[in-house]
Amino acid sequence: MAANNLYQYSILSALMGGICGTGITVEEILKNGDHGLGTVSNLNGEIVIIDGEAYHFPPGEELRKVEFSDVLPFAMVTRFKPTMEKSLRFLTFNSLPEALETLLPSRQNCFLSIRVDGLFDHLRFRVIAAQSKPRESLAESVRRQKVLTHRDIEGTLFGFWSPAFSGGFSVPGFHLHFLSKSKDRGGHVLEFDSRGARLQAAVLSEYTVKLPQNKDFNEEVIGSVGGADLSAAEK
Repeated sequence: MAANNLYQYSILSALMGGICGTGITVEEILKNGDHGLGTVSNLNGEIVIIDGEAYHFPPGEELRKVEFSDVLPFAMVTRFKPTMEKSLRFLTFNSLPEALETLLPSRQNCFLSIRVDGLFDHLRFRVIAAQSKPRESLAESVRRQKVLTHRDIEGTLFGFWSPAFSGGFSVPGFHLHFLSKSKDRGGHVLEFDSRGARLQAAVLSEYTVKLPQNKDFNEEVIGSVGGADLSAAEK
């Protein structure tokens, strides 16, 4: 896939409904991008892809590099080629829109890829728990998530801005995952404060979604995602 296009496997509505037993292999997803995020079968932790390497953060276990044969029920990837870059003395989750002022709100109805490298004074992230039963919803699994807070930790955030209209397909707004410089910690970012940050971003000109073709995906009608459910599960 060409640079700065977005490739996605499955949709958020399916993940929210607990449809996450099977999926696409890591080998296949890496053919479509070198930066991205996702989760593993049965929601057992978080995935981040940085510089062509995929890492898995299981809850309560050490980070591991994934195998090509590992299966992801949901993933978003891009060949990251930043078109905007700046160095910032300070950056927080809340100040991201201002830092991206050349792209937001002027490109707010586009998908954006975002990377932040730096030292994080404060970083809070979560690692989702595995499903306790088949088709357990994401909202239920999140109740058992592990939330971690770190201070003075170096690393990389990567993720996407998704436009408001994409709800049900992706997470509207910012969706970021973290990988520590030491490559031993990470997860789904809830909040951060950084200093000496390097911010890079790009507008994604094409959006491709591959839908699962398994029985689980087509067994029941997959409805839309309510704002309250999404906020509880992903924010």
